[in-house]
Parts: sequence; structure tokens; C-alpha cells
Amino acid sequence: MTTSDAAERHYIPPMPPRIKARKPTPVTQFLGTVRYFKVMARNPLEVWSDVFYREPVANLRFLGRDYLVTHDPAMIRHVFVTNQENYRFSYVRQAVLVPFLRDGLVVAEGETWKRARKALTPVFTPRHVKGFGGVMDQVARERADELAAKAGQTVSMTEEMLALTLDILLACLFSHDADFDAALFSRRINRLMDVSGMPHPFDLVQAPGWVPRVGRTEATRLINEMRAQVGALAAARRKRIATGETVPEDFLTLLLQAGQKEDAPLSDDEIIDNLLTFMAAGHETTARTLTWTFYVLSQTPDALARVLGEVDGVPDDANASALADHMPYTNAVVKEVMRLYPAAAQLSRQAVDADEVGGRQIAPGTEIVTSTWVLHRHESLWDNPDAFEPERFMGARGETIPRHAWLPFGLGPRVCIGASFAMQEILVVMARLLQRFTLSSVGPAPMPIMRITLQPSTPVPMRIEPR
Repeated sequence: MTTSDAAERHYIPPMPPRIKARKPTPVTQFLGTVRYFKVMARNPLEVWSDVFYREPVANLRFLGRDYLVTHDPAMIRHVFVTNQENYRFSYVRQAVLVPFLRDGLVVAEGETWKRARKALTPVFTPRHVKGFGGVMDQVARERADELAAKAGQTVSMTEEMLALTLDILLACLFSHDADFDAALFSRRINRLMDVSGMPHPFDLVQAPGWVPRVGRTEATRLINEMRAQVGALAAARRKRIATGETVPEDFLTLLLQAGQKEDAPLSDDEIIDNLLTFMAAGHETTARTLTWTFYVLSQTPDALARVLGEVDGVPDDANASALADHMPYTNAVVKEVMRLYPAAAQLSRQAVDADEVGGRQIAPGTEIVTSTWVLHRHESLWDNPDAFEPERFMGARGETIPRHAWLPFGLGPRVCIGASFAMQEILVVMARLLQRFTLSSVGPAPMPIMRITLQPSTPVPMRIEPR
């Protein structure tokens, strides 16, 4: 192993400091309640003391409520898979997401969720995901052409990837429909993320909904405007279908047709809810993963060289769905970045009825919390957990990863329905951009901070250099 290889194998990407503690106690016991809320406002990742990265399970009582924090794969499986019907979404999660997504697939529960999942699953078949590969490729190539005009300049990788992934998503959703003002929608959704990007302190203590929250009025206005904009487009497309016009086979058309064979089509509100869900869940999460991936590669020259070797070997006419076969190391890099920087950094549920998990009694109302951030760096599950090592996802070593230890897309019945879509999109973007450019970081190291998604603390400025 060369000195360079050894250095890269021990490269530790940026992460926030960890509080030292002797046992997994509520963070208020060593921070105090006031300081706790200050830390939560700054970066919720910092409330996890170092002991949580070693201990698999902890029972806590915090602000008058019972919590079970688990990073044990068997217990996670019980709560989120085997006995998942006994666990509903937590109050805080729903308080943040329901006002925007309403009955969208990510937040719906019970029979509403089952009906929507059944109707939407055919939309994400391999055939349809593969069919969107050409659209992804076209948009990625167009963005590469635009970036070529910025060669030698410094750009915000955060802004570039947010714009690119939204362009791809809107093209797949609406086929560049002339009646849809994509620029206006982009401004609205980006502003919404700014004003409602994390739980309000009142949500953390489960204050009634009528208690005012800063930014809630503006967020409500933006949500209503976005719903009206998407709803108008859906109504126009439905009318075109009814009159026999030829329409594109994009997500909007597929949603309008969903459930019709079973005589259970989605309502107008359900279509709007799920279109906004796809935009929210499939836009920012993918953009964050791409941003982190390009940053980490800029810090690891040997890994970047291997990725460039793979993307250069991708045939120009390669189908997007086959890129993983052409880019096995790049695919492993993406999975490793998802481990280190999971876009959805926390999973939580609330027990409906009493239960027993791993010998521990769970009372009704107990909050079950799994920090994906902690799980993906847990010392009992990963070798060198904080290090960037894509090889851990390759060959025989990849087969040793414990089941339910890597959950970037969730798990069980609620696993992300668009996981294959996201992976395909990420590889397409990486292939088309890195075939044209290399990217070098020119700013301070970004720190991961937890909002609705895990995001970098800086715009991640990078210089574009033509190859």
C-alpha cells in the first residue's frame, strides 16, 4: 500500500464534535435544557453523545416522555418491519411534514397509506424507472454543457446539484410541460425549505398546533401556492387524457392512471399530495448525496481516479439502468457516502400498544428513535466507522454488512419507493459530469447539519476544471 493509499483509507470526512458521556443519558442532564435547545437549533446531530455510538440500546425519559433509542439491527427490524403496525409516526415528524405533504406516501398511515402504496407501486416498476433514464441523461448532458461555460470558475456545488436534480425531477414528472412554470416552482420549494427546514422548538415539546411558530405563516402560503400550481397542471392533463389527446408517459400521467385497473383511482388531492411528496423526497435528498459525493471525491485523489476510470469506460449510448454494471466502484462510493451522510438522518415511531422488544418492555406512547447518522457509524456494526472506505460495499466484504445496519432509504414496508430511481439518477449525473470535468474544493470543509435532510453547512464551493 502506498502512502497515498494509506492516507485515503484513513480519510475522515467532516463531522460535528461528540459530547463525552459515561452512559446514554438525556442530553439535558449534561447540557441543561436551555443549552439543549440551542444545540438543537444549531445542529441536532450534536446531541448524540459518544456513548450512543457504542451502546446498542438505551431507555430515556426526556421532557416527561419515554424514549427507547435503538441502534440494534434486530430491534430495528422488530419495530420497523415485523411489528410495524403497532408503531405510528412520531408527533414531531408529522408536525414538520404533514402540513406540506398531507396524505402523501411519506406521511400517510393506516389504510390511506396501504391504498396509496398499492396504487403507486406500479409507477416505480423497473420498466418505468429504466424508461426515465433517457430523460435523466438528457438533462444531465444539458447541465454539463452549461457548466462548460463556467470552466475555471468556482460554483456552489449545493446550488448546482439542487438545480440539476430539480430539473431532472420536473422533466420526469411533467415532461417539460409548457403550462408549468418550473422556475417559479423552484423558487417556492427552495424558500419553503429555508423557512421550514427543521422542527420548531414548540414541536419538540408537542405544543398545540394553534401556538404560533416562526415562519409557519409564510410556509403555509408557499404550500398553498405550490399545491395550486401542481393541481392546475394535473387538472389540465386529466382533461387532455379524457379527450383522447396523446400525452407523455411521465409521472403525472402514470399517477392519473394509477389504480384505474382496480377501479380505485387516486383523487385529485391524493395526486397533488404525492406529486409534492416526490418533489420533496426526490429532489433535495438526491442533491445532498451528490454534493457530499463530489466533495468527498475532491478530498480523495485515488478514489477520484478510480471513479474517473470507470466513467470514461461508460459507452456513450449506455442505458442509464445499466450504469451500476459499468461503474461498480462508483456505485460503492455512493453507498459509502450515503452511509456517512444519510439524507434522512433519523427514523422514529411511537408505540400504539404495549410491546416487548429484546427483553425490554415498551409502554404505549413510548417514542422509538433510531438515528441513521449514529447507526451508520456505530462501533459494533462497522470497522473504522468514521472513515471513508468504499471497498466495504464491494465483494466479500460487502456481504458481511449486518442486515438493517445501512438504511439510507429506510426499511420494511415503508422503504423508499423511489430508491432505484434515485440510485440511477445519481450514477447518471456522476457519469455525465465527471466525463467532462474534475471538481476541486476551494472553501472550508462543510460540516453536516441536520434539518429535514442532512445538509452541508456551506455552499460547498468547488472549482470546475475541464478534463
